Amino acid sequence: MSQQVIVKGTVVTPFTTIPEGAVAFRGARLTYVGAGKDAPSEGRICDFGDNVVSPGLIDLHVHGCRGSDFTENPRDSLKTISDELVSAGVTSFVPTTYSAPYDVLAKVAESFRDSPKHSLSSHVLGIHLEGPCLNPSRRGAHSSANLRCLNSREFLELHAMSGNQVKLVTLAPELPGVADVCKLLSGRGIVVSAGHSDASFEEMMRGISAGVTHVTHLFNGMRPFHHRDPGILGAALTDARVTCELIADGIHVHPAAIRLAIRAKSSGGIALVSDCVKPAGLIDGSYFVGGTRVTLRGDRCLTESGDLAGSVSTVLDGVRNVVRLAGAGVQEAVEMASATPSRVLGLSDRKGCLAPGMDADLAVFDRDFNALMTVVGGRVVHEVDIRWQDL
Repeated sequence: MSQQVIVKGTVVTPFTTIPEGAVAFRGARLTYVGAGKDAPSEGRICDFGDNVVSPGLIDLHVHGCRGSDFTENPRDSLKTISDELVSAGVTSFVPTTYSAPYDVLAKVAESFRDSPKHSLSSHVLGIHLEGPCLNPSRRGAHSSANLRCLNSREFLELHAMSGNQVKLVTLAPELPGVADVCKLLSGRGIVVSAGHSDASFEEMMRGISAGVTHVTHLFNGMRPFHHRDPGILGAALTDARVTCELIADGIHVHPAAIRLAIRAKSSGGIALVSDCVKPAGLIDGSYFVGGTRVTLRGDRCLTESGDLAGSVSTVLDGVRNVVRLAGAGVQEAVEMASATPSRVLGLSDRKGCLAPGMDADLAVFDRDFNALMTVVGGRVVHEVDIRWQDL
């Protein structure tokens, strides 16, 4: 039987905060969450003082990093992305495609199905298809040549090719014929997300009625809000059936807009995502992302027209920014990076919360939001100057 491990610190479950708390796990499941003084008295222990012990973070929207791109090279990129994410406290992620021709997406799906995901350092929760059913007027960095509306049959084929692992699809609900696709996908348990959309308020509400339950990178790639034309934003912020992604890298969304979104949706309605792209972690220069030439300049990835093309941040960066820039509490921020994305995917019985019986996925970070330790399925996959003791 595997040895029990006890981790002490400020435990954020994230529905409560336990100062001088403890989390214990044996193998792949949590066995104890509570006060440190009542923690199990045998096993291997590490005391992080007042640093935060939280559920492992979950990224619903990540394209690539360090020169690897999921759409271009799905099999090899999974390892690169996985290894990079665990160093920032992310224990589960959903690799995300760009808009691409159908035959390319088919190869991505088949490669994903056949990839040895069990050997990765973090959990892969399925595929996020971002596009190609996007509105050309809101395409952002997606290549216009690759935009088209897949029909229901094509989506079902891609789902089958992936081993039924398509978990989330981003599309523009206002496009012709997309309502039928929304109904089909949602009926199969696939999360339908509105994004890169010019939908009016009424079109978005019809999309919600057809099965849209999520919004991709709120505020970005969509019709802006107007008080007489609230559009997709007005619908997303006022309908409780919808959860919303936020790229909180300090660039994509102004802190006041982040505060607005949190006040409208609460932390239970916001999922922090990275939207991280291939140039992240590389030197400044010119790269191709989804068939579009982009330039990395410091913390910004830009198209030739100067538009943002994804981010070079992590979800843990987002946790830091919603606390420091937008005034959220740490508990709120952790919920947006763990429990909410878990609930979006229907995994709340396993992930996103610290409680006995849940998956032993943990993130430990200091008060400057640097990841000190990451645990995935009971395996320590990242640690920085950790001192263990045996009880």
